[in-house]
Amino acid sequence: MMPLCPGASRTRPQPGVRIIMWKKSSKKTGRIPSGLYTETHCHLLPGVDDGVKDWEGTRRSLALARREKVRSLILTPHIRPEIYPNAPKGLEERFEEWRYEAGAGDLEVRLGCEAFFHHGLPDAWSRGDLLPLDDRSRYLLVELPSHYLPRGVSDVLYNLRLQGVEPVLAHPERLAFAQRDLGRLRKYAENETPFQVTTHSVTGALGAAAQKACLKILENGWGSVFASDAHAPDARPPMFREAVRFVSSRYGRKAARRLFIENPARLARGEGLLPVTCTPRKRRLFSRR
Repeated sequence: MMPLCPGASRTRPQPGVRIIMWKKSSKKTGRIPSGLYTETHCHLLPGVDDGVKDWEGTRRSLALARREKVRSLILTPHIRPEIYPNAPKGLEERFEEWRYEAGAGDLEVRLGCEAFFHHGLPDAWSRGDLLPLDDRSRYLLVELPSHYLPRGVSDVLYNLRLQGVEPVLAHPERLAFAQRDLGRLRKYAENETPFQVTTHSVTGALGAAAQKACLKILENGWGSVFASDAHAPDARPPMFREAVRFVSSRYGRKAARRLFIENPARLARGEGLLPVTCTPRKRRLFSRR
C-alpha cells in the first residue's frame, strides 16, 4: 500500500464499538461451525438503501450465505448524500436492531459502508461521517460513478491516505467507463489501490462485459479480493462457491485461496493485503475420462 506521509495520523474520531460477533460452540469440542469465506460487501441491512427491504429478506440471505460457506460478513450500506443520506449514528442504531432480528446465529458480523465518491470524502472521513470496513479504521469501501471518471479521483484517494485510511474500489469491473477502456483504472492499480471485484461478475451472471473486465483485472494483477455485493435473496444473493470453482479452474487454487479467503480475512482485520497473480492455466488437448 502507499505509505503515509511523515507526520500523517489517523485523525478520524472513533465512534463506539461496532463489531459484533456471535459464535456458537460445542461444549465438548469448543469448535466454531465451519465456514471459509469473509463477505466484505453486502447490503443486508433492511430499509436503508437498495438492498434487502425487510427482515425476512435478511434472514433468507443469511441462510444462503451459510450454504455458500460464509463465516463472517461486513454489512456495507450505501452512504450517498443525494440518494441514501445515511449517517453512522442511524446505521448503528439500525444495526443494533439487526443483531436481534436477523438471526445471524454463528456468523461474525460488523458494520461498514459503501461510500459514493465525491470530492468531500476526506472531510467526511475526518468528521466521522463514514464507516470503515475494519475495526482498525484502515480500509474504506469507495464506489465510483459508473458512466464517467470524475476529475480529481487521485487527489481524493491520496488525501484519504493522508488520514490513515486506504480506499478500496468497489466493483471496478462493473463501471461502464472501465468496460470501455480498462486502462483508465491503471493509475489506481499502479498506486496499489485495492480492487474489490464481484463474484457474480467473474461467473458471467452480470453479463459478458462485466465478466471480460473482471478477468482482465485479475490477469493484470489488479484484483485483491472478491465479494458478492449481495442485495437480495432472489435478485443478487450471496454467492461464493460457483465463483471459487471458476477461478480455481482458470487460475489455480493458490490464486483462488488468496482472493476468496486470505485477503478478505486480512481486510476485515485491517491487515495488509497480499499480491495475487492470476495466470490462465493451459488446457490439455487430451485428458483422461
